[in-house]
Amino acid sequence: MTPASPSRSARPHLLDTWTRVLRTPGALVDEMTVPGGLATHAPALLAATVVGGALLGGVVGSYHGGIQTLFAAVKTPLLFIVPPLFALPAVEAAWSLVGTPLSGTRLRAAVLVGMARAAVLAAALGPFLWLWTSGGIDYHLAVLGFVGTILFAGLPGLWTVLQALPRPTELRGALFIGSLALLGTVFAQTGWLLRPFVARPNAEVTFLRDVEENVYSSIHASQRSARGQYDGWSTRKEGFLAEDGTSPYPPVQEEGGVR
Repeated sequence: MTPASPSRSARPHLLDTWTRVLRTPGALVDEMTVPGGLATHAPALLAATVVGGALLGGVVGSYHGGIQTLFAAVKTPLLFIVPPLFALPAVEAAWSLVGTPLSGTRLRAAVLVGMARAAVLAAALGPFLWLWTSGGIDYHLAVLGFVGTILFAGLPGLWTVLQALPRPTELRGALFIGSLALLGTVFAQTGWLLRPFVARPNAEVTFLRDVEENVYSSIHASQRSARGQYDGWSTRKEGFLAEDGTSPYPPVQEEGGVR
């Protein structure tokens, strides 16, 4: 009599888990809520998050090249891992205050699946981002491309996490939106603190930059600079906003004066 082969939940295949992250994330979350399910699938999901994030980081770091490629590959997985560590305890506490305690196991399972889903999608978008940035585009466009890629890949992962929250009704609706805003804000600010991911080709490479301004003012400045409006932009030692507020670009002679 041959012994029964172990079930998928007991001994999942790595690639099988990664495929289910994209095709049936809800079913995978349900499977992880049974006893032992979280521990069974967590290693594969964390591996997908680290590998996917590192691949995208290597792509954006290659815009500068050299050691920046390694720095970005090391830091990008943290974009997917760090925000839930800070945001989810606050989300759980907020729902408990309105008398709707969450299933901690289900929420953590959804976070692991959501992180892996976003990272795998980000890695899939990496070749397209590389083709675009390798064409010699402006630094500010490269920054916006990286931000857009992260947002595009992150939305399906965020939706997976939100599916684990109770359905919004009246007060819960506001709490649902607040949870979404909190997760998005922590994610964005984490990326700001871990910068640079995209470094100017002629900038001095640093693993982290000094804390200055916030992510929203930086994105706005990148949008303006991408359109050729460099007001307020300058270069610190590592190539960012300078203290004197002058532009790193030489004055451009235009009809009617100097811009």
